[in-house]
Amino acid sequence: MNSFSLKESKSLKEKYYHTTLENGFRITVVPKQLSAVYAMICCNFGGADLEYEKNGELFSLPAGTAHFLEHKMFESEDGSDSFLEFDKFGGNANAFTSFENTCYYFSCTDNFYENLDILLKSVSSVHFTKASVKKEKMIISREIKMYDDMPSSTVARNLSKALYFNHPTRFAVSGTVETISEITKETLARAYNDFYVPENLSLCVCGNADPEAIKQAVEKYFSQKSGSRPKTVFREEPRGVNQKRISESAQVASELYCIGIKCAPSPKNNLASYKRDVSMRLLMSLLFGRASDFYCRSYENGLINERFYAGYNQSRQSAHIIISGSGSEYERVMQAAFDEIEYRKSNFFTEEQILREKKSAYAVSLTLFDSGEDITVAMSDSARLEYDEYDCIEALRSITSEDIKSALDSIDTKNSAISIIQKGKDL
Repeated sequence: MNSFSLKESKSLKEKYYHTTLENGFRITVVPKQLSAVYAMICCNFGGADLEYEKNGELFSLPAGTAHFLEHKMFESEDGSDSFLEFDKFGGNANAFTSFENTCYYFSCTDNFYENLDILLKSVSSVHFTKASVKKEKMIISREIKMYDDMPSSTVARNLSKALYFNHPTRFAVSGTVETISEITKETLARAYNDFYVPENLSLCVCGNADPEAIKQAVEKYFSQKSGSRPKTVFREEPRGVNQKRISESAQVASELYCIGIKCAPSPKNNLASYKRDVSMRLLMSLLFGRASDFYCRSYENGLINERFYAGYNQSRQSAHIIISGSGSEYERVMQAAFDEIEYRKSNFFTEEQILREKKSAYAVSLTLFDSGEDITVAMSDSARLEYDEYDCIEALRSITSEDIKSALDSIDTKNSAISIIQKGKDL
């Protein structure tokens, strides 16, 4: 395997092989003796890539374009569905689109190389007609309307609209019925040609497979391709929030709420930024996790229930804390949560509390390496970053009380908003 480099973690007793083709296509192979083999192609193109610059020219895409393209990727030239080909060889295939990536994957117990060939062939070219795009609009519109009818989805989406003025996270990854109506065959072709270039693609395989054979399979479909990823353009985002409050009514048994605190985003591609993000996630667990003083106190007095959640969402050029739950006391919950944040700024956590959260997070991180599917997803995502999952483990161990305190001090509860789903009058 002269063309592959080996990286090992002695502490984790894990290893993987990696290489980059001359055109920029990245390949990662994690050797594991598993009953199944997992493979994923990841394209660094997602719901947030709505405006971009190429050769000095600015282009825009309707919200939902990346997700729409994902739906069309498995359509063959003769109009047949590639999923039927996977079925022939026992491959369990699927795909998903996030704000940052679009990923196509399969797992199988046999016929790995046949399934890999289908995956590579599907992603290496696209075939669609005006009629097929029109048909897909109807399918995706139904999907969007289904989520529009889900209060839990609406309350979260409205929070993004309240927090952000311009960032694409204001839109669902799938877009809206209105935005996807603007998508044409030409729109999809341009998005594919601009973003599905080798430099912007990576393949990760986990299981019992030969790296050199995988490389040859990739070269069969991508060696003649080239091109550079265009630069995504984000409009300037004000520091404050767009709206302090959004409220809707729906047929729910109990009110739903999402409270958000807008934070300063940081680049995602380096380890220092990763440490800041993990410090914030550890902080959220210390403040509001199920072992926290706040959670135990609030649960006992009936202020919150088991649906209460607190976390940190970070994407390209956006970052915010989210506190969600159900019940009519959302105003009291919001004030109590903000009071807890301010209280902890002057009454910080003990070293024992911090160590407990770090150990818990470390244990969860280690379970990643027990799952071929989880390894594949994680390594696919980190292929375009300056660090990998081994580095993440070490970064977690190195986080200090000062790192967490810095994350706490950066929170400004004035940059907050709340989204509420009220009970309908007939309930």
